[in-house]
Amino acid sequence: MGAAMKLKKLSILVSLFFFIGVSSNVFANHFGETFGFSAEGIARGNAMTASVNDWSSVFYNVGGLGKSVNIKGASSGGTGGEMTLKLRKTEGEGYSGEKEFYPNQFAIGVLYVFPQMNLNINRFGTTSTGSYIPVTTNAKEEKDPYGFITIGGVLDLNTVVKLPDLISTARLGVGLGLNSDLTVAKVNDIDPRTHNFIRYGKEIQRLALLVGAGMGFLNDAFGGGIGFHGNFNGKGKMLMEAQLTANPQVPLGQTNMDLGLAPGAIAGVYISPGQIFSIIEGLELGASYRMENKMKVEPFDAAASILGGVINMNLMLEIFDYYTPHVITGGVAFTRWGLTISADVNYEMWSRMMVGKSTETHYYALPKFVDTLSYKVGIKYVTPLHWLGIMAGYSYVPSILDKSTGTMYAFRFGTVQNLLQTGMYNIMDNNKHLASLGFQFTVPKMWRLGGMTVITLSYQFQYLEQVSVSKNGLSIDLATMGQDPSLVSAYLLNPSYSYGGMNHSIFVEVGMKL
Repeated sequence: MGAAMKLKKLSILVSLFFFIGVSSNVFANHFGETFGFSAEGIARGNAMTASVNDWSSVFYNVGGLGKSVNIKGASSGGTGGEMTLKLRKTEGEGYSGEKEFYPNQFAIGVLYVFPQMNLNINRFGTTSTGSYIPVTTNAKEEKDPYGFITIGGVLDLNTVVKLPDLISTARLGVGLGLNSDLTVAKVNDIDPRTHNFIRYGKEIQRLALLVGAGMGFLNDAFGGGIGFHGNFNGKGKMLMEAQLTANPQVPLGQTNMDLGLAPGAIAGVYISPGQIFSIIEGLELGASYRMENKMKVEPFDAAASILGGVINMNLMLEIFDYYTPHVITGGVAFTRWGLTISADVNYEMWSRMMVGKSTETHYYALPKFVDTLSYKVGIKYVTPLHWLGIMAGYSYVPSILDKSTGTMYAFRFGTVQNLLQTGMYNIMDNNKHLASLGFQFTVPKMWRLGGMTVITLSYQFQYLEQVSVSKNGLSIDLATMGQDPSLVSAYLLNPSYSYGGMNHSIFVEVGMKL
């Protein structure tokens, strides 16, 4: 067979692989985990577990759906100030003659991120004459802004069916987040050797859907909720036929794919002991859990037949799009005189991280991910003006990468060369400091509007601690157990580097309480 024919067949094989879309491995979560899921949540440092009771409860603590907003000195979404504690079934009068309790809610928001990430690296290749030429990386520096749209709602079950007096609050909630360009997901098929920020940019640009229900008891002295965050799993297969013709190829294909909902559980509880013991009035405790979540299409069997060259391929593939770990959060909040102080501890089980089958097959000694503890604090003050609330917060979020990532020995078994190399993997994540500020404006019922309008503006600043990675360039061909013929070349293509940066985020949310 001539060299031209071999080259043509090779190009067809490459085209077929791109057409099929070999398994993706995105080591990331969604935007809510990286920034926050509501304007108030971001403004308060995401320390919401103990006190949340609006639509964002489905993310921060689904048990909050079982908490009404007519608690004395209410901290979230209420009218503010000192209000008389009343039973759930009664309606008192707040400022401007408005109802104290608005159990139903609808909100829409826009989060926009202005990134300033940096990767300090100088990569070079060599020409046939031995001269050096600069080589770029495809690192996700994310210099361009990107955004998300959130839509949330809460429905009071008492508007549908009369519940026993023992149940003080019972509501359904839903939260939806999607990319601002209305795309559902952006798959990023990364090689683990790629320089890539794994919790920013394209990695987190996917749809997030959370649904839950909560109930409160004994005048909201305690309560809980359950629900799910949505995900899709399934299986598929593909058969293709292609001719040995010039590019572009237009293969005849048959595809079958079955996708189904594979929800991950969410659960939460809260306790408001001050509802029973007046001496600790305003104290609230909460805990929440979100189950791990991933998108996995397996098996995804593919067969290809190249006519004219009599080449048949049977491929075992999968689509593995993303992974979000188990998350357990505990929080405490205290409210008095219109001021709420809250704190959360967030535990994420990244050590259970999984990847797709193709990555496991071709790469060994993959980067290790570690469980992390994040710390969050926030405040909210409802001013004497009643219609104005001021919020601020701080969070510390550690890196999910083991310290040896970027310098450890690793294996790669490939079709061209089998390598043992130090510092093969270049996945990037940093310790992060998040500071935030926000304002909330409550507009009483007016015109024909049936409730109160709440406008929340928040800003978040993220500082990513600079990380330095030192490489020694050692590369060994496993077939011969000999060193790479050019250690200099191996080092120049995968040199030492440092990375960090910052993000500026703005969240605007408009909601109505009914």
